[in-house]
Amino acid sequence: MGNWLITQLLRAAGVISRTVSTQGRIRLGRLFGTVLRRIGASRYAITIDNLSRAFPGSSDQWLRQTAEASYHNLGITLAELLALPSFSDADIRSMIRYDGLHLIEDAARQGKGLILLSAHYGNWEMLAFALPLFAAVPVTVIVKPQRNEYADILLNSYRQRTGNTLVSMYKAARDMVRILSSGGAIALLADQSATADKDVFVPFFGRPAATFEAPAVLALKFGAPIIMGFAERQDDGTYYVDLKQVPHEDLKYDREGIVELTRRHVSMLEEAVRRRPELWVWQHRRWKHVPGENQ
Repeated sequence: MGNWLITQLLRAAGVISRTVSTQGRIRLGRLFGTVLRRIGASRYAITIDNLSRAFPGSSDQWLRQTAEASYHNLGITLAELLALPSFSDADIRSMIRYDGLHLIEDAARQGKGLILLSAHYGNWEMLAFALPLFAAVPVTVIVKPQRNEYADILLNSYRQRTGNTLVSMYKAARDMVRILSSGGAIALLADQSATADKDVFVPFFGRPAATFEAPAVLALKFGAPIIMGFAERQDDGTYYVDLKQVPHEDLKYDREGIVELTRRHVSMLEEAVRRRPELWVWQHRRWKHVPGENQ
């Protein structure tokens, strides 16, 4: 019953979000973010701790301001996700700009498969949602299901409107292999903490961070290019995405190659987060594992 009620609140919030202007939706999203911060004291503590680890020596005021801005980004992303059904194709095209789309088109022509990689940065929902309107490449998006089944069904119905196919990360292994081996494209986020015993540790803000190895494993096994990009919010509420290829032609499909390729894409993420720290989701315990803890 609780999950059903929460989903109805999301529907109601979506009705409001669809009726306001872009700037009104941003203000609504900031309100959502403030509510999330106030009802989740433990997550706020994790946010401050993560920021202090990543930016040692920062003032308490900067930490609080950046944490609050990160919550605002979460809320704005939610407000825009709930408004997706009301956006026309023309609306979407005016909301986001991609540089480097030729990288996707070139990779698709190679026929080796394509891995589109991003993170919980800016508006990652808009990043995936809008892509089919700019690149004529069918994409299967690997998603983490919501614990609330009703909300999961609702939000996924929005995410698929432009033609993306969604697959649960818990059932994606065979699908990813099948898609890449047939020259198709997959999209996934790989910035949250992975398992300590099955994945790899690479530096993130100078600290070892357990990171999913799947993108590197698949790229090196199939020779699939990795294209990375982030939907960075601009002052007018639109988004800019600078797509870049993660080089790996010099790497072998072995443990050393997997670790190095993982380090490369995590380094690109860190560069983006350092530029705009308020746009990343700091509410997750990114450094909760330490190397060797399960050995």
